[in-house]
Amino acid sequence: MATLRNTAIGRHRINGATNIARANRRADRRSNDLIQAVTSPYPNMQ
Repeated sequence: MATLRNTAIGRHRINGATNIARANRRADRRSNDLIQAVTSPYPNMQ
């Protein structure tokens, strides 16, 4: 579980999130974006 959590935090930071809690809440509401982020070979630079 720690590996998954750290991976999620890393993805949020790569995408420019400074508030990880807010990024997690936002990601919870947008599950399709999470699936795309995990299956994409490149990070989504917003």
